[in-house]
Amino acid sequence: MKARKRTLSALLILCLAAVVGLTACGSSKTADNTEGSGTKSGQKVTVNFGFWGTAQDLAIYQDAADKINTVYPDIELKIKQYPSSEQFWNTLPGEIAAGVAPDFIKMSNEGAYEYINKNLFTPIDDLIQSTGIDMSRFPESSKNIWNVDGKMYGIPNTDMPAMFLINEKMWKDAGLGAYPTTWDEVIQAAKVLNKGDVKGIIVNLDAFHITNYVKSFGGGWGYGKTINSPENVKALELIIDMYKEGIAVTPKSLGFGWDGEVFSNQKGAMSTGGYWYKGYLKDANPDLKYVALPIPKGTTNGSTMSSDAYIVLKDAKNKEAALKAAYYMTNDETQKAFMELGFNPALTSLSGQYFEKNPEFSALKPALEYSTDFEYPTDTKRFTDALVQELEALILGGSGKTAQQILDDIQSQFN
Repeated sequence: MKARKRTLSALLILCLAAVVGLTACGSSKTADNTEGSGTKSGQKVTVNFGFWGTAQDLAIYQDAADKINTVYPDIELKIKQYPSSEQFWNTLPGEIAAGVAPDFIKMSNEGAYEYINKNLFTPIDDLIQSTGIDMSRFPESSKNIWNVDGKMYGIPNTDMPAMFLINEKMWKDAGLGAYPTTWDEVIQAAKVLNKGDVKGIIVNLDAFHITNYVKSFGGGWGYGKTINSPENVKALELIIDMYKEGIAVTPKSLGFGWDGEVFSNQKGAMSTGGYWYKGYLKDANPDLKYVALPIPKGTTNGSTMSSDAYIVLKDAKNKEAALKAAYYMTNDETQKAFMELGFNPALTSLSGQYFEKNPEFSALKPALEYSTDFEYPTDTKRFTDALVQELEALILGGSGKTAQQILDDIQSQFN
């Protein structure tokens, strides 16, 4: 997956203006009838599902697609895998504008709000009633993330706080002791781990990663109201200082697309990241041993909560069939398979087993209590672009701006 670089593409602004929300044909069938609306008895309706993820993710989804007829005999489910998160965000807006996007997608709460605000997702409350799917299987906390202004926009899939990952062998070979719990301890360890072509820490100049630093200092974007807060300034100063000291590296400077590639190629000893690392590393570097910890403390315990959900797009050709297929993806067999890859399923019946199946993530339990939403401004793409561009201009381009100046400049765009 992820490259879990979930920033929106620059094409979004160009394409959103061209998007016209189309409603699917109404269904004359009851919730108990599994035929897609507008189909004749015995005919199948094709539903297209889009996601980005690992080869292992694709295998699980394809297996689910092959078995969907055991539940919905009239639905044919086709899977579209985008090569990377960047390709997903670059391609999806244009597909939506052209009316050729998948019927439903898997998406995280980090990038969802702008799409909801632009009216590109289908509220599913009425569809839940007409299809008869059972939303009681999902915990209220998960459903609340996808409830905006009293409307449901997604079928919850996973929930998990952000992580701090350490190359276990590098740590032990360096003779370091207890794992770090604060950024001060991380910096001291990074100086020891910084050897040859290996940097002590990977700091991906991406909104997801920057936000986790911000939250560890008690900060946050406040949906655009607190961008230049003192806490946020402190977090950026920490990032900038690590680059000035030569202990940090960003994937772009090494020709990689995201932090997981740097980590799997062992060009960086530590990184912020998430549960998707397990599935990715299992495929990219199965011999690499790592430790997963909560985001280190700046002045407080703080990190982001990532929640994935299945979203029906506004112009889905058959919304009822799309919702049924999306709901089917949360079946126990599929969710258990993803649990083996490190995903914490948003199912009350299974989530209790998560840390038993993924003991390497057991240190993350406390973070479930204090991790929170990303709190990006409504114009998410413009904000995340500005944040990344300003930091890259400083760290990669030598703009000379201070953290305060960077955040003041961005804040002025969202007043």
